[in-house]
Amino acid sequence: MKTPISRKQAVQTLLELVVPTPPEDRAPLNGIGCVTATTVTAHCQVPEQAHSLRDGYALRMADIEQASPATPVRLAVTQAICAESRNPRPLGPNETARVLTGGPVPDGADAVLAEEDVTIEATTIRVHSPVKKGWFIRPAGGEIDARTIISQPGHELTPQAAAVMTRTRTGPISMHPTPTARLFALGSELVDPTIHTDPKRFPADNLVLQRGLFEACGVTVTNATVIPDNKHTLISQLGTPPFPNIIVTTGGTGRSERDFAKTGAQDSGFTILFDAVDIRPGRHVFAAIRDTTILFGLPGPPAAGHACFHALILPVIRRLRGLPDTPAPLKARFTQQLEARHGSEWLVQCALSLHGSQLTATPLASKKVPPMLGLAQANGLAFLQGNTTILPGHEVEVATTLFEGGCLSPRPPIPLFS
Repeated sequence: MKTPISRKQAVQTLLELVVPTPPEDRAPLNGIGCVTATTVTAHCQVPEQAHSLRDGYALRMADIEQASPATPVRLAVTQAICAESRNPRPLGPNETARVLTGGPVPDGADAVLAEEDVTIEATTIRVHSPVKKGWFIRPAGGEIDARTIISQPGHELTPQAAAVMTRTRTGPISMHPTPTARLFALGSELVDPTIHTDPKRFPADNLVLQRGLFEACGVTVTNATVIPDNKHTLISQLGTPPFPNIIVTTGGTGRSERDFAKTGAQDSGFTILFDAVDIRPGRHVFAAIRDTTILFGLPGPPAAGHACFHALILPVIRRLRGLPDTPAPLKARFTQQLEARHGSEWLVQCALSLHGSQLTATPLASKKVPPMLGLAQANGLAFLQGNTTILPGHEVEVATTLFEGGCLSPRPPIPLFS
């Protein structure tokens, strides 16, 4: 009999062996979705010099202090400045410069009047009232100062942050590259999930499920393959380089003569870390390691694979990506009463919703919600101790991919399900 360990023991065992992917330097535009490995600061201030916020006329406040509707001030338009202009001539007394939005403000100017607020006459304008100093001017560094911190280590690089880094001329930055994973669905009864016309076999739904979960968490799936009930084929596939950070097999973790996922992993050079976890569903999950590759052997039922992913694989992904460990468990408030049966820790499929600042969990575990239907509606998982009753309003620990990033990481098309 297998001796199961607790979920927390299993996660601790895994995290003691897993380190973030080695950092490499990438330009911000090529690192969206990756996690920064160092503090990133702006290389220059933005704007580099004061610029206009409107299409209008740059002028000196001293020249229009006495302007009024009855006694307008006339200023000579001496130059035109657009966004790409550089080093415009300084303004002299009673001069103005036509300036377009984003154009640099010439030395001497301390306000910009919008074109609709002046009267335009050939090569002059008439100003009918004074304005405040700095009117419609963005000062140098008004958007961001040089050396301002844009990202800290352990932060996912968002498109917004990458755009700011690009604008502030930040060069390549150190970041953890996207982890990689391979997926294998074991079973001669399975077929490529893109094929629905084979009446004798079933589409490998586990490949679709696991691929989606991994990619939702920022992992690049390099291959997803159906393997028939042939141990030598599995050993060959597991031993073929290049080796990813994570390998997942689904199915073949039971006790029959055709359940060879664990022995196949051992025969291909993996060392078993644990071979049972005290959770339901997913009790027969195992994990193994070869060099730096972690292999998870998940049970065949998709609901069990979904549960094991959230319970065991998600913390490993976060560590590989360079994200900080979750400081405290994510909690959600149950919307319905649920009784957990005696024994193991129960992993309950849930529909999570955010109501204001409160996260709620509606359990999808009853006679009215069979596992596959619950899986279709679930976007999270609740952890319940055996022999407990959860009442509406009680908070429980949950896991979900809803708050994980990485979907935006650029990925080239790859032949999956081959």
